[in-house]
Amino acid sequence: MQKSAVKPNLVVYTILIDGMCKCGKLKDAKVLFSRLTVEGFQPDVHTYTVLIGGICKEGYLIEALKLFRKMEEDGCTPNACSYNVIIQGFLQHKDTSTAMQLICEMVNRGFSTDAATRTMLLDLPPMMVVPLLKICQGSVTTIKM
Repeated sequence: MQKSAVKPNLVVYTILIDGMCKCGKLKDAKVLFSRLTVEGFQPDVHTYTVLIGGICKEGYLIEALKLFRKMEEDGCTPNACSYNVIIQGFLQHKDTSTAMQLICEMVNRGFSTDAATRTMLLDLPPMMVVPLLKICQGSVTTIKM
């Protein structure tokens, strides 16, 4: 792509990163993501979310959470989709405690879960769902990395 006269934009890079993640080429996706700023682009919420999803898919949950926090540190506010992607990652890998904290954080920021996340929550044992509802009614809970 660099040899062609066409210059890629952030959308093209995001699509490439997404494709790499879906094909199991997470390492390549992370390299391309790290090159964005060198190429003069600032990753947006969609770019971060795509990579976070790819990282979660491979089971690197701590790394995904660190990138999620870095996204905000870099001035890119997560949206409902970002939260749903990382929450689903934690639920798929059976880290319900962190997923619950992220759901509470999400709800306290005014976002709501999507159908896929709600479906995953329904698969949890009732003894886990009830505390989640109680926590979400309380104060903001944030996970620091």
